[in-house]
Amino acid sequence: MNKLKLLKEKKNELYEVNKEFLAETLNASALLHEALSTFTNDKLKKESLKGVIQAEKRCDELKDKYTQVLYRDKRALPFLIEDRFKILMMVDAVNDKMEFFSRFLEVYPFKLYKEIKDEFKILYSACSQAVEELVNCAVLIETDFDGAYKKTFEIEEKKRIARTAKFNLLGKLYKMKDDPTKVYLTSKLVTYMYDIVSWAEETSDYLRGLIIKYPSK
Repeated sequence: MNKLKLLKEKKNELYEVNKEFLAETLNASALLHEALSTFTNDKLKKESLKGVIQAEKRCDELKDKYTQVLYRDKRALPFLIEDRFKILMMVDAVNDKMEFFSRFLEVYPFKLYKEIKDEFKILYSACSQAVEELVNCAVLIETDFDGAYKKTFEIEEKKRIARTAKFNLLGKLYKMKDDPTKVYLTSKLVTYMYDIVSWAEETSDYLRGLIIKYPSK
């Protein structure tokens, strides 16, 4: 088997594992959105949270497989293997943050304040959309630099929306004269969720940097 054929097979295998990894990330985001929607309606669907945790576990398995394929051969066109590895690890950090948030929400002992439900919905919607657009960006960057570049700005906009919602939520929470434990734990829900959006945007910034670094596709 000649070297060109080996490289093509390796590249195809890399793409397939990456495709599975990103699909599982998207699945985790959808499950988290479902859980948060039910939580906001005072009927938390814990099965969805468990699904997020399982998806993160599956992503870890795929991450290990991707790493093995990546380092089997020292070429990973059109990027350096170090760049591909960093993309993988940054997206994986999004999964880690979704899994951490799901575990936290699973043990959160209160119902959501009705006074903050509207802003909370804005925040978790922005979170879901940011992760979805990040996955789209990570897919596009393989074949369409222009399309991926545009996606990075859409993710940036989701972060702005999430940031506004976060501070609106915290502003209301810190003025509440209620059980300090509930106020504190609810503020943690807000900040942990915002962390997901913030990291998705930071990852998209890195992808934007790669688009600038490499020749236009």
